[in-house]
Amino acid sequence: MSVVRNLHQRAYKLLPACILLPFAVIAHQANANVIIHATRVIYPQDQREVNIQLTNDAERPSLIQSWIDDGDDKSSFNNTSVPFVLTPPIIRVEPNSGQTLRLTWTGGASLPQDKESIFWLNILDIPPKNTDTPDANMLQMAIRSRLKVFFRPPALSAEGAKKAFYDLQWKYSPSAPKTVLVVNNPSPYFVNISNVKIERNKKEIKSLKGEMIAPGSAAEFRFTALPDNIKNDEIRYEAINDHGSVITIKTTQKTR
Repeated sequence: MSVVRNLHQRAYKLLPACILLPFAVIAHQANANVIIHATRVIYPQDQREVNIQLTNDAERPSLIQSWIDDGDDKSSFNNTSVPFVLTPPIIRVEPNSGQTLRLTWTGGASLPQDKESIFWLNILDIPPKNTDTPDANMLQMAIRSRLKVFFRPPALSAEGAKKAFYDLQWKYSPSAPKTVLVVNNPSPYFVNISNVKIERNKKEIKSLKGEMIAPGSAAEFRFTALPDNIKNDEIRYEAINDHGSVITIKTTQKTR
């Protein structure tokens, strides 16, 4: 299974372990002690709970604080309201040991039954106080990871999610610059594309970044340049499946 170590980094003064405050995210990477054994979470509505496995491969313990939000990346442990319970919200993970987070849908919100909904799992990895250098002003680094949580109603299946990768519709947009390729997602699933490549004469033109395309919506993929006419060129894109694996798909379907 794929492993996520870190997405964001936060800085804070050393505090007692019982004081957990929200911090502004600093967009740098660092190494977390605790490994999350997933890159995303799929929550089938008819499932009682979903487990998220954590492992601490370091020689020091870590304090883990976790919560769910509905898309606000500035949310914190105590200021979010979602129809899920995540237990335990605060946990100590011992060195060379593991723990399990349990995510349960409360049923307290009316979520769409004809398409997926998305939430976000936040895991803040707080290292222990460094007793080797007992400086009160010393900065410690905590690592915050955010994983997508896809809530899937009973009418939608894992097989349907796979099919959604192949049903994307590619086209130019008359109102968009020539460096933009538009993709429409007619399915009820979120589709995550890591990158798009266009091949011509054995040369590749790659999109500047990936996108997540919501159910029944469209997204734009930007390139540094595109050929004037790519009607007969091959589009190759990489979709990320339920397990975090990359699936490469080729198509020539596109219209102006």
